Amino acid sequence: MMPSTPIPYRLRWRPGGARAGAHPGGGEGGDGVFLRHRPLWQHPDPRRIDLRETARDPMGEVQVRSFARRTAVAVVAVVDLSGSMGFAGRVTRMESVAALCATLAVSAGKMGDRFGLVGCDAGVREDIFIPPTHRRGVETDAWARLLGAMPQGSSAQGLLEMADRLPARRSLVVLISDFLLPLDLVASVFDRLWRHDVLPVLLRDGGEEADLPGWGLVALRDLETGRRRLAVMRPGLRAAWHQAALAHRAALDRLFRRHGRAPFILTDGFDADALAEHLAAG
Repeated sequence: MMPSTPIPYRLRWRPGGARAGAHPGGGEGGDGVFLRHRPLWQHPDPRRIDLRETARDPMGEVQVRSFARRTAVAVVAVVDLSGSMGFAGRVTRMESVAALCATLAVSAGKMGDRFGLVGCDAGVREDIFIPPTHRRGVETDAWARLLGAMPQGSSAQGLLEMADRLPARRSLVVLISDFLLPLDLVASVFDRLWRHDVLPVLLRDGGEEADLPGWGLVALRDLETGRRRLAVMRPGLRAAWHQAALAHRAALDRLFRRHGRAPFILTDGFDADALAEHLAAG
């Protein structure tokens, strides 16, 4: 069932722009979040006179309240659709991605923000592209497109191209992937997204490592190339795979934090409460 309950989120910056919304914006407006007191001659709006603050002013100047106007932004989900995203473990990755993006779309609409979707494999997928919009029902559209998407190929180079599809004004970009990608590619993607606030969402499946046997033949399939092979699993090899996975995740975490955002780790299915808690933290 498609999620339909919005979750709250807040931005870590004050957006510009004139479109009214729910976020405290840059500059000042007639309504919004209280900023400061200013002398009436600096901000000539008698409706905002604060008599108590005026009585306290040692210079005897009339004080008025000034407010930050509330502004809307674009929230864009960028989805890696390379072959490894087709992994079907305890929960298929695309089911989790579809639920996450539908929730983001519902939440953006509730906040007065626009929602957009960009899917990428070797290039930008035109069938998984929705420009930022206020359109009613965009969450259903995103949900259906992602459930029907077929992750494919050995390349995620489209993640480098998708920056050209994003709004010029700073937006909240939710970058969704299992990040089983070369670290230099991930770093280049973040460099291309320098003007935006990027929230990385790291998809994991608890069975990828925990379900590996200690001994025996294991049938493996490379989701990027489609090739299959048999491996003789033994404790030493299992431990080496586990250590390699830990090292890759540690390197990713350092990269994410260097660009200013801790990742949201989504394991074994979408958890709206966990995402809400992560977003509330800024």
